[in-house]
Order: sequence, then C-alpha cells, then structure tokens
Amino acid sequence: MQSYDTREIKENQDTEILCDVSKSGKERPWKEKKLANVTYADLLHVLKIKKAHNVRSCGQVLEFKPTDEGYLKLYKTWFCKSKLCPICNWRRAMKNSYQAQRVVEEVIKEKPKARWLFITLSTKNAVDGQTLNKAVSEMTKAFDRLMRY
Repeated sequence: MQSYDTREIKENQDTEILCDVSKSGKERPWKEKKLANVTYADLLHVLKIKKAHNVRSCGQVLEFKPTDEGYLKLYKTWFCKSKLCPICNWRRAMKNSYQAQRVVEEVIKEKPKARWLFITLSTKNAVDGQTLNKAVSEMTKAFDRLMRY
C-alpha cells in the first residue's frame, strides 16, 4: 500500500511522489487540486470561517491499494466535503460522471432502440421574491404535464 502525504514531501525531498494514473492513462491532477484547496483554505482563514482547518486538511494523506488489474485504487483518506473545496468538487464531479455513465449503459442494455432527447427548460428572470413561490409551483405543474404527455 502506498501513501502520499504532502507534509512528508515538504520535509523530505527524497520521498517518492506517487503518480495516480487513470485506466485511460491520464494522470489525475492531485497536486493542482491540493494547491487550489490550500488557497481556498487560506481565504476561509482570513474570513475567520470555522471550516478553514477542515478544508486545509482535506486530502492531506492519501493511501492507495493495488487492484488485481495492476491499478492503484484510493483506499483510505479524509475529505472535507465542502461544496467549494476544489478536491471535493473534483471528486464529486468524477463520481457523478461515473454514475451517469452506468445509468446510460443500463438503459442501452434494456432498451437498445430507445431514442435520446436532450431538453433545456428555462424561464425569464422576471420573477421577484413575492411571486417566487407561485412561479415555482407553475413550473412544477408544467413539468408534470410534460412528463405525463
């Protein structure tokens, strides 16, 4: 099992730096995300927001285990799960992309002749705070009608 600790790298330059490579051969940008994470944590610290310490320690130590196929899989770490944390945001995007890919694959298996439709629904920005509740209710009803159609 290999681990990567950014504190170790700073203290000991002889430490091996792990290269995390995806199955497609693309190197995952842990270093860039961690640097952006530290910048975000510094901003939180300046603003005296309590979660600054949690954000700074997000992804500090990463432990990987080799899989049967010879790839490294993230085995043990801690993430802060902050919505604006660059590391957590990147991981959340990868997870959502993977889940969407699995859903599409399953739909293709079950209904190979199905047609795909992409739709964007929008409305004018003419809604003020007092009529927001009514506008959202109307949009919900309209979407419900569309789904039943």
